Amino acid sequence: MRMLYCLGTLILATLLALCLGDSYLNPGQAITGALGISDSYTNLIVQTLRLPRILLALVAGAAFGLAGCLLQTLTRNPLASPDVIGLSQMANVGALVFLVLFSTAGGTLWFPVYYQPVPAIIGALLAGSTLYLLSMRKTVDIYRFILIGIGINALAQSFVTLLIMLTNKRAAQAQVWITGSVHNAEYYQVGILSLIVGLITLIVLYNQRNYEVYKLGRDSSVGLGSPYGRVAILTLLLISILLGFAVSFVGGIQFVGLIAPQIAARLVGMKFNRQLIASSLIGSTLVIISDLLGRTLFLPLEIPAGVFTASIGAPFFMYLIFKRRQLKS
Repeated sequence: MRMLYCLGTLILATLLALCLGDSYLNPGQAITGALGISDSYTNLIVQTLRLPRILLALVAGAAFGLAGCLLQTLTRNPLASPDVIGLSQMANVGALVFLVLFSTAGGTLWFPVYYQPVPAIIGALLAGSTLYLLSMRKTVDIYRFILIGIGINALAQSFVTLLIMLTNKRAAQAQVWITGSVHNAEYYQVGILSLIVGLITLIVLYNQRNYEVYKLGRDSSVGLGSPYGRVAILTLLLISILLGFAVSFVGGIQFVGLIAPQIAARLVGMKFNRQLIASSLIGSTLVIISDLLGRTLFLPLEIPAGVFTASIGAPFFMYLIFKRRQLKS
């Protein structure tokens, strides 16, 4: 039943996002406009201006939610988040390298923008490989994992700052993108990211037994015949692909990967498949609502969605730390 609540909240957030903006549309107009059977003005507002960014926010939020759930399962730590331990930031570095180093002084890219996810994935993979080799190769050392991840995050942020300072006018515009925004959404991005999210969800659900056993620890996993090391490597690879595509399309929308799995665990429990699906639904809802607030609260100004997710996520992260400290004392 609570899974239906998650789905219902997502549908309601999507409908609100279709209705609200510079021009108010009632729910009937929003739905007919999305179907392309309303008047030309409404069709333009919905299909050209609102629907692409709503759909991209939906699939990007699902990608961040899935990545966060996988990472917290991998580390068995609720504080683990792709943006806290540097995976998202290294994906940012890879995408920025593409924008900065492979463009002319006038800002024209040497290669089509469709290739941008490749360096973003490579950046996330570099961070994931470093984390695996230094803290997960034999067994998961949670504290070492988090500390190394924070170090990678700090290093990646310094690279991002350097790239922005050295960059041409194209990278100056990237500061908004780094914060995280779906402002320049395109339907092809929605299609590609939907395919990636769908395929990775199927792969993970196919291996859900291994993930349930993985939660028991290395010794139990090996004793039950589960490939503990291969599960860790596969998971880091899948997280890197999710982040590479999501970050290259919408930027570094922060803390969705931290918040969504935690809310999901409280709503639907710790059973892996239920938490995974709920994390994707909640992640989608968070990004859609954040984007809606960003484009309506301060009209005519538009605030990147990442500003709102960070303003929610940072206090939530501190709350989790405080709660874990209370449990230990």
